[in-house]
Amino acid sequence: MRHLVYGSGLIGSYIGSVLKLNSESVTLAARGVWEERLSSKITLTDYLDHQAEVDVHTLYTKSDDYQPDIIWLTVKCTAVEQAAEELEALVNADTVIICCQNGIGSHQPILTQFPDNPVLRAVVPFNVVWIEPGRLHRGSEGALVIEQKSDLVPQLVSSLEHKMLPVKTNQDIEGVQWAKLQLNVGNGINALADIPVKAMLTDRRYRFLIANLMDELLAVCRAAARPLPRVARLPGHWLPTILRLPDWLFNSLASQMLAIDPKVKTSMWWDLKAGNPTEKQYLYGAVVKEGQRVGVLCPKNQAMLALIEEAEKTSLAEGSWQSMDAETLEQKIGRCE
Repeated sequence: MRHLVYGSGLIGSYIGSVLKLNSESVTLAARGVWEERLSSKITLTDYLDHQAEVDVHTLYTKSDDYQPDIIWLTVKCTAVEQAAEELEALVNADTVIICCQNGIGSHQPILTQFPDNPVLRAVVPFNVVWIEPGRLHRGSEGALVIEQKSDLVPQLVSSLEHKMLPVKTNQDIEGVQWAKLQLNVGNGINALADIPVKAMLTDRRYRFLIANLMDELLAVCRAAARPLPRVARLPGHWLPTILRLPDWLFNSLASQMLAIDPKVKTSMWWDLKAGNPTEKQYLYGAVVKEGQRVGVLCPKNQAMLALIEEAEKTSLAEGSWQSMDAETLEQKIGRCE
């Protein structure tokens, strides 16, 4: 099969590199700095100390007469609508499109643009960072989850699965997305605090804030009668309680949660740093919107929406945003209970 990874940034380039390690035919569509990065050999590493070398990638240009069998769409949620239009020239009747955005409903523009094509969703649970002079590093645990609704899925799993990228399938991919959304509610806290994820998680004050955001999401899911599959080592409904434990006990019981690179920050932090729109509407906005539908108020997630929006404006205008410690965040989001 011919694979095209469209939007080869951190996640896309990592997926494309693993496809190449597995001797698949893969082309990467990249822009800006990523064209330069992918024109040289890349080293893949992960938090388990695996390492592999990847030869120079084949890069896609618009002048290419190229018809992929599989398109891995790895752009941000905020760029899916534009990507749907750009993919028109690449998609034929049999092309399978895999949307690798974690946000709820973010694949809708692809369904609208290509109603007759197989469109699958995939959930990416791990972080990837770029480390100069040419290394892609997966800094946290988790298996890529592909929606199980096509006879082609076993072949897709075979083409991707590698010691550096575990892969799973699930029929209830929307449930997986909501479960992943629960894990992601800390993204905005991390971005606004402007500290590494590990430093955030080892501080109970930040964990309380995340637990409160999770409580609202879990209340929404209960009201919607939506069960959440397990996407982490612990069931989702246990996580708020675990996060609220004293630091010494949390650090002892949640060692796997803390098995991440000490320098890793979330994608929302990177978006703010680059002055780009964040995926706030597909994260906190999704919780608030679903809460409105089922009659559950979500004031803390609503407050996060406003804070991230303000940080976006400040970052775009001034090149940075005002970082906030845990006490300031509590004042703005609501009391930790």
